[in-house]
This record gives sequence, structure tokens and C-alpha cells, in this order.
Amino acid sequence: MSAPEDVYERIENRLVSHGLYVTDLERGEEALEVTYETVHVDADAEAPGVPDRDIGRLCNVLREFREEGWDPVDLRAVATTLEGERLGTWRAEAAWFRELGRDDITETEFSQRVLETVETPP
Repeated sequence: MSAPEDVYERIENRLVSHGLYVTDLERGEEALEVTYETVHVDADAEAPGVPDRDIGRLCNVLREFREEGWDPVDLRAVATTLEGERLGTWRAEAAWFRELGRDDITETEFSQRVLETVETPP
């Protein structure tokens, strides 16, 4: 099954419903690069970082779209505040999405792999 032409537009719309506002989306055959603003920043944190729940939301939305023909590619994400302040970056490899889809890894293992990639600015 091939992905419908509007799949990325629909992915963006779904992310908005989760409080993630896509400001840039570059899709290639090998990778999807997403920059998004989040409303889930902990203002009381000493050094705010990428909210874990945002990572889960974005990954879960992509997983849902596999049923609609989205074929996993490497995901590279940049999270920012609504004011454009960079919170950090993270990634998820296409192979991890595929392994999860085949039940070769658990959701916990998938999450741990992704969380290990989070990098925050100094």
C-alpha cells in the first residue's frame, strides 16, 4: 500500500490536535525532519527540555499512519517553545518503527531507544 499524497498534511493536522505545531517538515526518501513548537513546556523546570510526552505523541501519530500507508523512514525532530527557543532534538530510526510493528521490540524498548537520542542545548 502506498501512502496517500496528503498523508503528511494529515499528520501535521493530527499533531496540532496534540499541541504540537509543525513549523517545518522536510520529507525525503530516507528521513523525515520535523521541527515543531510545543505547548507542553514545564515553565517551572530549571532547564526545560524536550517533553517526553511530545516524543510519544509524535511517534504514536506516525505509527497510526502506518495503517494508512505511511512507510517508516528515519525521523529527526527539533522541539521549540512557542517563542522559538530550542528545547532539543531527538530521533527515531525507521528500523525501530518496523521492529515495533512486528512486535520484535516492546513499546518500552522503542521508547527507551528514542529517549536515549534526546539532546538538549547547553
